[in-house]
Amino acid sequence: MYQRILVPVDGSDHALRAVQSAQWLASQGAANGTRITLLHVSPVLAFNDAALGVDNLDDRQEEEGHRVLQEAGQTLQGTGIPFETEYMTGPPAKTICAKAREGQYDLIVMGSRGLNLLSEILVGSVSHYVVQHAHCPVLIVK
Repeated sequence: MYQRILVPVDGSDHALRAVQSAQWLASQGAANGTRITLLHVSPVLAFNDAALGVDNLDDRQEEEGHRVLQEAGQTLQGTGIPFETEYMTGPPAKTICAKAREGQYDLIVMGSRGLNLLSEILVGSVSHYVVQHAHCPVLIVK
């Protein structure tokens, strides 16, 4: 059974279904101490803040990330499954793989598509990259 499950979340419906799937998997191994980590990765933006006319863009991005984590965590509240949340900044796909490797996670459960379809088309799918580069099994949830 899986002991440590990493669930990247971005606020999308697919990510919420991934949290629910991880919850189910963890409940199957609850006696073995399965834990879930909800991870939100905010990409590094290469825009000039002054040009956008937005003050504290990094702060706003971090606030949004913590809101997404809080909403995802509500799914696990009261289930008896131990979980934690973590916010990181960086290239999402690479950051997810690095976190999984460094944290010695047994499984990554993630949505098949995030909030930003245009980004997936132009840059490539985060889930596709993670499947190709993660050191552990990856469960993709639709």
